[in-house]
Amino acid sequence: MVINMVSSLDGKVTTNSGKAGSIGSPVDRLIMRSLRSRVDAVMIGASTLRAEKLNLSVPEDLSRTRVSQGREPQPLAVLVSASGDLPLKENLLGPSPKDRLVFTVPGIPGECLATLSQLALVETLPVEGDSIDLRIALHVLKARHGVTVLLVEGGPSLNYSLVRGGLVDEIFLTLAPKLTGGQGPSSPGILHGPALPPGTDFSADLLSIHAAHGELFLRYHLKNLKTDPNS
Repeated sequence: MVINMVSSLDGKVTTNSGKAGSIGSPVDRLIMRSLRSRVDAVMIGASTLRAEKLNLSVPEDLSRTRVSQGREPQPLAVLVSASGDLPLKENLLGPSPKDRLVFTVPGIPGECLATLSQLALVETLPVEGDSIDLRIALHVLKARHGVTVLLVEGGPSLNYSLVRGGLVDEIFLTLAPKLTGGQGPSSPGILHGPALPPGTDFSADLLSIHAAHGELFLRYHLKNLKTDPNS
């Protein structure tokens, strides 16, 4: 699993409007589409979807390349929401219902579940603490949907849960030459959550660094990957 994010120089992943789209450059967005074209699925959290209109698909030329490689034209769009309250009609552009998968929890209102089921495939998963058990979600993606390479595009709370659980292999981070300011929950970094547990190595190895038009494109391998022998 890889995480891809863009950050301002002062470490923020959204502007004051709560959106990330204006931080990165066209080069950053080109890299984002290239990463999407190479994976089986793209995952985002509910807050990210609510914040802005998103198109998780790849352009036609990259879609044709995927087909020529014997893959599906588009990566599976995966959404994580404990409440099931997702503006799929308004905000998620691109993939058709058969190319969308929602992970939620048992017990969401029947009307909400019925609406989701018309717009996407739906999987209900156990809860770990106060959120969806993401380790089980990864097993389901692999076993039922053939996902072996997953790209995560936030938000920061989802990133935090995945990193804390030792589920992330790599992080692609674009460092944009911009300052945004802000503080508190409305101005998060790439991870949003309590301090990571002491005594665990959450360091990373730098794999590559590239520069273009003032932006830095960084690729890291995380050391705290917990390999499950049954995966």
